[in-house]
Amino acid sequence: MRRIRIESMLVCALMLLFGATHAALGVGVAPGITRPSNNDCDDAKPIGDVTDEGFDTRTATSDGPGLCMTSPNLWYCYTAPCTGDVTVSLRGSGYDTMLAVYNGCQCYPNSADLIACNDDAPGSFQSEITFAAIAGRQYLIEIGGYSSETGRGILNISCEGQPSPPSSKDDCVNAKSIGDVTDESFDTRDATFDGPGLCMTSPNLWYCYTASCTGDVTVSLRGSGYDTMLAVYDGCQCYPNSGDLIECNDDAPGSFQSEITFAAIAGKQYLFEVGGYASEAGRGILNIRCDGQPGPPSSKDDCVNAKQVGDVTDESFDTRDATFDGPGRCMTSPNIWYCYTASCTGDVTVSLLGSGYDTMLAVYNDCDCFLTSNDMIACNDDFAGGFQSQITFAAIAGRRYLIEVGGYSSETGQGVLSISCGSAPSPQKPDLGDAPDSSNNFGRNMQAYPSPPSIQAYYPTVFDDGSGIGPFGPIHLNDQPVAHLGRRISGETEADTGPDEDGENNIRPSTNRANRDDHDDGVIFPLNLPDCGWAVIDYEVTVVAPGTDLWVNVWLDFNRDGDWDDTVNCPGGSAKEWAVQNQFLFNLPAGRHQITAPAFLSTHRKDRTEQIWMRITLSEQPWTGGSNPGQRGNAGSGPLAKYEIGETEDYLFVPEIIDTGDCPLCEDVNGDGVIDLNDLTAFVSMWLANCQ
Repeated sequence: MRRIRIESMLVCALMLLFGATHAALGVGVAPGITRPSNNDCDDAKPIGDVTDEGFDTRTATSDGPGLCMTSPNLWYCYTAPCTGDVTVSLRGSGYDTMLAVYNGCQCYPNSADLIACNDDAPGSFQSEITFAAIAGRQYLIEIGGYSSETGRGILNISCEGQPSPPSSKDDCVNAKSIGDVTDESFDTRDATFDGPGLCMTSPNLWYCYTASCTGDVTVSLRGSGYDTMLAVYDGCQCYPNSGDLIECNDDAPGSFQSEITFAAIAGKQYLFEVGGYASEAGRGILNIRCDGQPGPPSSKDDCVNAKQVGDVTDESFDTRDATFDGPGRCMTSPNIWYCYTASCTGDVTVSLLGSGYDTMLAVYNDCDCFLTSNDMIACNDDFAGGFQSQITFAAIAGRRYLIEVGGYSSETGQGVLSISCGSAPSPQKPDLGDAPDSSNNFGRNMQAYPSPPSIQAYYPTVFDDGSGIGPFGPIHLNDQPVAHLGRRISGETEADTGPDEDGENNIRPSTNRANRDDHDDGVIFPLNLPDCGWAVIDYEVTVVAPGTDLWVNVWLDFNRDGDWDDTVNCPGGSAKEWAVQNQFLFNLPAGRHQITAPAFLSTHRKDRTEQIWMRITLSEQPWTGGSNPGQRGNAGSGPLAKYEIGETEDYLFVPEIIDTGDCPLCEDVNGDGVIDLNDLTAFVSMWLANCQ
């Protein structure tokens, strides 16, 4: 963990303003926050060479693999206009920046894609990277800040070298679309090398082939006028990696030219790379032939061609001629795709009941085909004891949802699809927390933190331990979808027993396992919790049915003693483990919102683990003291009558700690006996008088 000493008097003034404002206002709801359009990697902004392009990360969130930074960040997809050195610079920005450059614009990049990561350029707290680029090739640029810093900045990108050659297929990203051909001529004499170098490093050309049949495809360069090389890759994504390489060939039998035969699937795309042995170049001919069954004409066979659909009844479909396409997060059978636009805010039921084979069904957020596990709303195989599938989920009017239809294992067949909004009862989503609780149905003591020392857990998580005396863990009934934390919520009937939607109970007392609830995704990390300093928490709330008043509460185990009951004294005031007290949210429209909690004093116990347990609860009523006031483990409990709506999420994490040094946060600067905004005025006056 890095501890950063903030010595700037101006920063102190800003922090004092932040803390004093929250102390004066108490609880409340943050106004709507507008995110930058390139806040997420999937929305990277296309860009070329630029001069003093402005950017602002103050309202951004953190997105991406975290290979270089975990601070709020922005994304750009840069297409190099030349072959040569490209310099990406953030010099002149108004805060301590970080910068990363990756090969290709695929989201999300992995460690092999990372070209460079830079914190401080020589003599500066801003960042700069110079790297070798190839004209026409794309590079992903990530901009953020050191630790969790944010601010305004300027971006400069310049390329010094030779401009891109005019060839339409010289670079992978400009691969020529092609089908079966006979004696298609090509010439690599004016080409350059482009690509990953998995098969060749000579001047090369690229083709994106769509298979005309399911069967053996033969790609041949026989008859060419020089010593060729040939590679075939799965898919037309640029740039392919070693896992995409189907085959690389130098010399076909009895020839210095190349030939590859591989098994293809009708309608699927394959990338062909044509070059020469060593550095050879020349003229040649390309032949492509597919021997097999022709492909299906379906326009919705692939995710990128998902059929636009609304509410439908018994829409027929047929997967018998379909192929498999997609990430395989629910199924790997031949599948077809639909992009559904919700006609109402409420429950949408997607049903394959009445189909003629053993189906599978998945629903995803949005209709973007670069799907991650976070995009999946639900996956269903067999519904209600049958072999067909059905999913009901909470939708928001006007939003789009991706529907994947396939079969169990490799099964295919004919079926019917029905989609209706608001016509089916909501699936109940009762929710509980997943912090360790020694008051459980197994009578086993659970540990809060790794030993030594051994700290017993007294967090109220289990609602009904059989004693009937509490403290009662918070349970949210959610008979109808109204609001929840983060993007999704998983249902369970009890924390340590009974059925659980994600397949595992939230806590397992018999093995001392906790933190097992899926979809705890409301709080935005990392969290900066300075020792005896002011802190804030950003979190997300999804509103399905607007018009309901909501309350948010947060507890943090500052002294690491296994409960949230305490108050710890600091020089600037009291750090209460009930950190966020009844923040009131009102008039939130349907959709997902990022909220900033009121500021609170945080602290840490030096002789205990750095890890800390935190609970955040969203409910339709304020927390008024819990079920068993005065009893250990009461803080964070819920009412005996249960919460009607909302969600509780528990987190075990290591906070970042920012040392504010001598910054006079929450001091009575003007000596009037009250800590308020007048102290900020006095502090700024002192700064102007002494620090210029």
